Amino acid sequence: MSKMKLASILFLFSTFVLKFSSMIRDLVIAGLFGDSYEADAYLAAMTIPNAFVLFLLTGMKDAFLPSYYKFHAIGRGEEHLTNIVKGTFWLTLGVSVLGVLLSAPIVRLFYPNFGEFEHGFAIAGWTAAIYFASLMMVGVNAVFEGYFDAKRKFSFSVFSQTSVVIMTIVFALLFHKQIGIIAVPLGYFVGTIVSLLLKVAYRTPKKFINWGQKLDREEVAAFYHIFWPVGLTIAVGQINLMVNTFFAADLGEGVVSNLNYAFRLVNIPQAIFGVTIATIAFPIIAEAHTRKNQAQFKRGLEKGYLYLLVFLTPMLAGMWYLMHELVGTIYERGAFTASATDLTSSYAVLYIGSAFFYSIQAVTAKGFYTLEKGHYMMRIGLISIILNIVSNWIFAMFYGAQGIALSASIVALLYCAITFTTLWKEVGGMDGKYLFRNSAQIVVGVLVMMAFLFGFDRLVPGAEDWHRIVRLVVLGLTGAVVYFAVMFVFRNEFVKEMLAKGGTPSSKR
Repeated sequence: MSKMKLASILFLFSTFVLKFSSMIRDLVIAGLFGDSYEADAYLAAMTIPNAFVLFLLTGMKDAFLPSYYKFHAIGRGEEHLTNIVKGTFWLTLGVSVLGVLLSAPIVRLFYPNFGEFEHGFAIAGWTAAIYFASLMMVGVNAVFEGYFDAKRKFSFSVFSQTSVVIMTIVFALLFHKQIGIIAVPLGYFVGTIVSLLLKVAYRTPKKFINWGQKLDREEVAAFYHIFWPVGLTIAVGQINLMVNTFFAADLGEGVVSNLNYAFRLVNIPQAIFGVTIATIAFPIIAEAHTRKNQAQFKRGLEKGYLYLLVFLTPMLAGMWYLMHELVGTIYERGAFTASATDLTSSYAVLYIGSAFFYSIQAVTAKGFYTLEKGHYMMRIGLISIILNIVSNWIFAMFYGAQGIALSASIVALLYCAITFTTLWKEVGGMDGKYLFRNSAQIVVGVLVMMAFLFGFDRLVPGAEDWHRIVRLVVLGLTGAVVYFAVMFVFRNEFVKEMLAKGGTPSSKR
């Protein structure tokens, strides 16, 4: 097995661990606080600094990887790493201080309804302030995670992110009785420190950066000139989520929480397959572009899209069919009641479209970043924010909370369609027949799987009344078997390679 295939398998496994731990974090929050106003205040307030977190965490990795390759090719990779780490530290330190000082007035401005609850403003204000305080660690962590991705050490980057989630869970469980839901952001803050210390230990303090190297301000400025449209584009999804939260906060207690739980659950396949496959494909297409191999660059994109669709599509279809059982199994305990399960399930099925289309967009984005045309994505992203505001206003007015979830999927569809067609034109087109043939196989496989699930419930007596865990296991496993059987009948190259050899989105066809 090649080193690249082994790294990809380890990355996929570590991503599963990260998302599993993230799911545990969400169910801990749901179990301890349910859909109470405390959960609403925390979840609403954290969306504001979290836009900055994603701006840094994911945007930095996407901008730094091609930038590092350029400097590494001329023997200045480590020097470039030091410059970006130092520059990022000072920039994020300033944003952290400003954010902490402005947190209280920001939450009062955007979430005035929290004043109706005894500790509403206090919870929201402290949550935003603590997340803003973590930005200086997040920024440095993000640079090093971009560096590790450039070295194809994907699993270590994910492992360091997992440490943040684990600390969040630990603090929530240990200190929720003493300080309430503030234990959650406090755990996140401590987790970012632990994640940074892991990187220092891995590289050793001496090799962490060149401490004596003078900061090259021009090099940092040139990097951030490329980075900021990339980072802003990455943050578009979080900004749109923040807009959704603004509208949801006006719909009553519990709406913000249940929408968030639904979104987080549906987002898991997107993070496992969308982000993972896009991340693995990124070095392949970036190196192809550096070598000016346009054919290999296109093939890397094509295979990235198809690997994504092969595994994401049936998973989302199965989730749609079994959503109520899934929500109940994961969340329904403690303060999360059966009525919360009903509401969260109804929102989650409407979020399915957003997970699907944003996953496709994740691969598309890597193409733009490799071409150093992130400003295209930024412009389209800004348009999507405007569309999201208008769409939320219309759908929330007519359909309430369900309209907010539906709006997210509609905006994701438009965003995905515009970015994909724009990239298609930029690269001079791709192999349309190849994409269509494989996509058609996937569609047929999913249709057969869904027909089997519907038929199972109608032909097996009492199947719809089985315990929800039993239904998830039996229908989930048999549905997957049916789908992959269809793919094998079609001799689908992606399923055969991935299952037989542990393949990756390689550049060869």
